[in-house]
Amino acid sequence: MQSILCVEDSPDAVLLLERALAGYRVDFVSSLAEAREPLLRQDYAMILLDLGLPDGTGLDLLVQVKAQARRVPVICISGATDFESKASAFTLGAEDFIMKPFDPREVRLRVDAKFENLRQQSASAGVLQFGTLRCDLETQRVTYGADEKALELTTLEFRILTMLAKNPARVFSRAEILERVWGAQVSVTERAVDVHVSNLRKKLKNTGASVEAVINEGYRFQSA
Repeated sequence: MQSILCVEDSPDAVLLLERALAGYRVDFVSSLAEAREPLLRQDYAMILLDLGLPDGTGLDLLVQVKAQARRVPVICISGATDFESKASAFTLGAEDFIMKPFDPREVRLRVDAKFENLRQQSASAGVLQFGTLRCDLETQRVTYGADEKALELTTLEFRILTMLAKNPARVFSRAEILERVWGAQVSVTERAVDVHVSNLRKKLKNTGASVEAVINEGYRFQSA
């Protein structure tokens, strides 16, 4: 499940956004000051940013996010109808601009489309990306977070992670993982799968992604 930070001070708009973003994990804040703390402790997959906030303009936060070289896409929301507001947002790095009043169905379509575009871009570049977790299939390098911290994985852990991540939400049995990662000719028990997955789960703890154990079935990949 992708995580989104929504910076919006209008209660009516928040209600509409809650409907639009059902199924995503969303943190709502109502001011620039409130937005800065969660941005420090969590790496979001997207930010929805109202431009007219009680303690300033959302453009200030947009500048801050882009100055930190964060990959997170920002969609601006505003009741302003002038061209200059839109131009400023796009010039400063916004990926999209939604006018108020808005239809929650349109917001959902735009958010879903942006995530799908990011997924396709990553796949075409030989990269698996889920939120801020990035797996480079060519270099076998895994990073996470806005500052792209390196995640040190063994070769087997990398193979397990990428196999599961290529098929998110699908449950793989231990026998399937054993055959795909180790190969049919290798004499290894299914207990080895549990050991390596356990180590992988520990390393993924703060990345926003995880490997879930499904009782009596196996394992599956999940993103935050």
